[in-house]
Amino acid sequence: MILRDGRKGFKKFLRFTLAIILILMPMIAAAQTAETQQAEPVQESPAAPAEQGDYKTGRALFSGEKRFTNGGPPCISCHSAGVGALDGGVLGPNLSQIYAGPKRALLMIGWVNSPGLPVMGPIFSAKNITEAEMEHLRVFFSETASQPVAASKTGSFVGAGAAGFIGIMIFFSIVWSGRYRKRNKGTAHDALWRNYGGKGGK
Repeated sequence: MILRDGRKGFKKFLRFTLAIILILMPMIAAAQTAETQQAEPVQESPAAPAEQGDYKTGRALFSGEKRFTNGGPPCISCHSAGVGALDGGVLGPNLSQIYAGPKRALLMIGWVNSPGLPVMGPIFSAKNITEAEMEHLRVFFSETASQPVAASKTGSFVGAGAAGFIGIMIFFSIVWSGRYRKRNKGTAHDALWRNYGGKGGK
């Protein structure tokens, strides 16, 4: 009975590990897709007037080092722009080049705070970004747009994390099976295992 229960437990453990791997695979694929996407060609646009904000403040607002006045979440929770240890989130598009082309018009509080946006609308229509904060963000994005587009670090981090998790699961699987065999050594269950577990009674 104990042997059968042990085998059932080990099979459940393996099924659980496989399920976790299958759950992580789409996340890894999505992160790698975001990492390998080619940057859209920058289209020429009319020169913008000099922005009045501050780059460091804009970067701090983007990364979450400085909170928005009305409590909205930092941009980096959903977007990337080439800053931060992990570069940012992958839920939204990369914003590093948003200032360089026609999409610069999206850096207006009337658009960001609009309740009609499917993801940002419910959040920022209730916790508006102020015009002063958007000015700081525009200066920050004007600087990121002048820098070469760097590959995202998020995909590599997710891949390394998944590989580490799988390695840990394999390690504990080996340790668990070894402990089970050691626990039953010299018992009736060990004899059953030797006789009926595929070892030919040796």
